[in-house]
Amino acid sequence: MLMRIKWFGTATILIEQDGARLLFDPFVTRNDKFFKPTLDELSATDNILVTHGHFDHIVDIPAILKNGDGRNRIYCTAKPRETLMSKGVDAARIHKIKPSEMLSFGSFEVRVLKGKHITFDTGLIIKTLFSPRVFFKWSNLIYLLKENRQCAEAGETVIYDIGVSNKRILLMGSLNLDDDTEYPTGVDLLILPLQGRSDISKYAMQFIEHLQPKKIVLDHFDDTFPPISSTVNTGLFISLMRQKYPDIPVICPQTSTDYIEID
Repeated sequence: MLMRIKWFGTATILIEQDGARLLFDPFVTRNDKFFKPTLDELSATDNILVTHGHFDHIVDIPAILKNGDGRNRIYCTAKPRETLMSKGVDAARIHKIKPSEMLSFGSFEVRVLKGKHITFDTGLIIKTLFSPRVFFKWSNLIYLLKENRQCAEAGETVIYDIGVSNKRILLMGSLNLDDDTEYPTGVDLLILPLQGRSDISKYAMQFIEHLQPKKIVLDHFDDTFPPISSTVNTGLFISLMRQKYPDIPVICPQTSTDYIEID
């Protein structure tokens, strides 16, 4: 049976195989110009896994749980668990995870690996702070800054090593790797977040060289929480890949009703 993947915007990814479903980093866009998933769509999956505690990865989880049928469970590290509990989520619905832990969900076997959050570079910070969008999206900015203070990453970013049938997927929530962690190479699919630096496309190439995946699906490249976020030129990354790694396909998904099928 084909594995199916759907991108809902930002870093929100749904993976399906043999009736089992996993949802990662659910977030509802704050940009009305972009596709906006409904709470019904996001709450339809029982198992929700979080890569780290920033607001664009966890802030909508309380609403998703409230909208669900009571079976949804959250899997995250200590800091996002603490944040979610402060927002009213019942501790009994949150499973605290740590690196090296193994999780089983139907046909999925998921290994938790220590990750590392990307470091925002000076170029991106200056571009964001001095953008005219700060003026036009001022109310949005105030909300985002408040949530950013509450939703700390605290050095707890994780990466998920997902096994299903005869496939292996590496899902990153932020584009960086821990120096002391050994990651699998040659995975069937790498889910790669393309956001966080002014030179993000060139910066990403070091991770392709290190991980050598067979195929890549991009996410997190969209402008879903302006004025802090921005639309990344994925064409530049794809062009660099064609030059250096022409045998590694890159899928740039569209937020729609369509699924990506991985054979």
